[in-house]
Amino acid sequence: MHGSATEAPAGESVRIYRGTRDRVQAIADAFIEAPAVSVVAARAADARELGFTLLAEGMAAVHLTRIVAELNDVMTQRLLRLIAQRHDLDGIRWCWMALGSEGRLEQTLHTDQDNALIFEAEDIEEARARLLRFARETNQALARCGFRLCPGDIMAGNPRWCLTAAEWRERFGQWVDTGDPEALLHGAIFFDFRALHGETRMVDALRDWLSEHVAEKPLFLRQMSENALRNRPPVGLFGALSPLARLVGRQRRFDVKLHGVSPFSDVARVLALSRGLSATNSSERLLGWARRPHEQRQAESWTRALAALQTYRLHRQMACARDGEPMDNHIDPRALPDFDR
Repeated sequence: MHGSATEAPAGESVRIYRGTRDRVQAIADAFIEAPAVSVVAARAADARELGFTLLAEGMAAVHLTRIVAELNDVMTQRLLRLIAQRHDLDGIRWCWMALGSEGRLEQTLHTDQDNALIFEAEDIEEARARLLRFARETNQALARCGFRLCPGDIMAGNPRWCLTAAEWRERFGQWVDTGDPEALLHGAIFFDFRALHGETRMVDALRDWLSEHVAEKPLFLRQMSENALRNRPPVGLFGALSPLARLVGRQRRFDVKLHGVSPFSDVARVLALSRGLSATNSSERLLGWARRPHEQRQAESWTRALAALQTYRLHRQMACARDGEPMDNHIDPRALPDFDR
């Protein structure tokens, strides 16, 4: 860890960002012009290295995670175009959807895949079979680029997540109407969907439908809220992070993603659904929810806190990479300055 998680002043962040625009654009151009999947995979390593460089130079987490997500979007779009050329997708209207942290534009430098497909075709099962072959090859290509296969198999290559628009409405409807534990678990991933490549209007229509459906189900929002409140960070008597955080392996470590960042994204999701907001990014959701002056002050405070937690998370990942260790989100509270803890 490196000092305080306080974000750089706004003017400084803009200056740093402008100073890196050419480097970011160069990598984006390399993705766009890549002639093969192997070249995209090679350039993906450059994108990760740039992320670590920007973090070391002091770029604020809110800007860095957006840059990482935007570069990942460009990379994934190029993979989809290259791989689609090898598959017969004629007669199918489809769109690749980003889910989870990718859907929220909050990816860090250590992440796995969460994606899905929405489609329309005359022969649904025949089209699904073709799309699944295409999606599985894309999932493997993303793995080559450093995005681990999802342990829970929440990927477009899984038939459960390669669905028509009507099937997606039915699936979301079941989750909202039942509110059982599985529904709430999926809600934390699938409700953050956004269009990444293809017929984006299909995703926009699904978002509009979901907003209307959830608005009619206040019980589901309450269940999501209660579920989010079960994730309690290890704080002490006066609200400070306990030096004896939860046990991870054989060491006392605080999972800053699970018990730090996730509570904010969970709350932002509920608030966005409660007001029918189309935004998927947590900070945009929080700021978009705020309507009254006191809500605006709260939302601004929350977004600053979220940015600080993301900064800790990124520094931890950079330290793991520097030490040649597998990247994780576990920090030692005892290593933090008293003020930050």
